[in-house]
Amino acid sequence: MRINIEHDGQFIPDMIRDRAFEIISNCLNSIRTSPAGFIVNDTLHFRRQRNSNVTACVMNSANFISSQFQRNLSQIPGCRGETNIAGQDIDGMIVQQYTGIGYRVKDKNKLLEVLHDYIVQKNLPESAIYTLFPMFYGMYVQNAFYDISHLPPEAIELFESVPVDALFRLGVEFETGNVASSFRALNKLFVLFQEGHIDAGVFVTSTDKSTSATRIWPVSNRNGSFQELRQRNYLGQVSLPLLCVGFAPDGFDSQAQFLGRGGLLYSLRPTGTKDNTGCFDVFIGEDGEEILRPAGIF
Repeated sequence: MRINIEHDGQFIPDMIRDRAFEIISNCLNSIRTSPAGFIVNDTLHFRRQRNSNVTACVMNSANFISSQFQRNLSQIPGCRGETNIAGQDIDGMIVQQYTGIGYRVKDKNKLLEVLHDYIVQKNLPESAIYTLFPMFYGMYVQNAFYDISHLPPEAIELFESVPVDALFRLGVEFETGNVASSFRALNKLFVLFQEGHIDAGVFVTSTDKSTSATRIWPVSNRNGSFQELRQRNYLGQVSLPLLCVGFAPDGFDSQAQFLGRGGLLYSLRPTGTKDNTGCFDVFIGEDGEEILRPAGIF
């Protein structure tokens, strides 16, 4: 996989963040379709609908990626794959021991002062107070794990250092759905943070459309990516410490096998015939269904 940090979770302690990124990277890089890595067949195929219209169809299953990611995560000490916490289904948990120095605001009534200074320093809109307040309250009033180096100097003097020796819990969401599904995943992480079940979140999805989302799945399937999330100012709606990781395939190959729903690779079976228009070669798909490929494309 080609992996990058989309948002560094600036308040998460460095050692926790770095280890979490290492774990996520290992889980992604363990998803392979060939010796060359995660190679995807992005050849566009079609199906004929009941009304006889021909539409693009999904050849690569999102479940192939997400199920392997969850399984890889579950095999790492201190981690869990798909799990349910307080009624919320999430894709995994990373739990690490943190021993070090944390920070707590000396007077919680001064928290708004800290926030206003931070908003001015970062040139954020005043409305940012509505998403930042629950995050800052959770970080610096209810807990003391978090870093303060990103805060304005005048705000730092309002904090006291606290020795910390405790488990740091990160909820993980691996998203392959559309943009609305991504926002639902982010909201699940926020609810768990607000209720004290996790200390931060890790959100993983496609890096962009051109090198990942619309190359793995048809454009019509509307699978989301960080490119689309940025267009919708997703970070302005995040109310918890959050590490964001983007992924894209290592490459594309029209001869590669497709990603199957059951976690296995599969190939189309040629029939040697064309459809009744003569425009498409006919193949048999993963479940015995008729798949159409434009004639002459190999």
